[in-house]
Amino acid sequence: MTVRARMSGSAAAAAFAVLALSGCATPPAIVPTAADVRGLRPTARVDLTEVFVSGTGLGGGTLTVDGRRYPFTLTGELIGPGALSGIQGEGVVYNLRDVSQFAGAYIQGGPPLSLGSLPGEIWLKNTHGVIIRLSGLQNGFTVSSGRYQIFIQLGG
Repeated sequence: MTVRARMSGSAAAAAFAVLALSGCATPPAIVPTAADVRGLRPTARVDLTEVFVSGTGLGGGTLTVDGRRYPFTLTGELIGPGALSGIQGEGVVYNLRDVSQFAGAYIQGGPPLSLGSLPGEIWLKNTHGVIIRLSGLQNGFTVSSGRYQIFIQLGG
């Protein structure tokens, strides 16, 4: 199998995953901020890596709750023209009462245009009210509406 054929298969699988997951859940409409977690204690830690090519993002990471590690995969959907970028981050999770609440559809906000290598914070919120605050580094370029949808699935 050629590299081009493998890449086409991977892109098709990613597109199928985004479509399948996006039909299952709709992320919240409002991107969380620091005000949403004021006075709350973190309930877990998370690290993740994601790569965006065009409008699709693929990645994974680890959720750590009470010393136990749970691997997860993620598929993202950029709302806008597209990107060729990567995100690597780690952070804290709020409002996680049960590990099963971590999976689902998340909304993320970000700048509509980014170029180069940018450190910063990323805020995500899912339909269960789970909020993730990531600190990390984004490399590459992104042109978007500033909104992203991310679908997290527990398991490696």
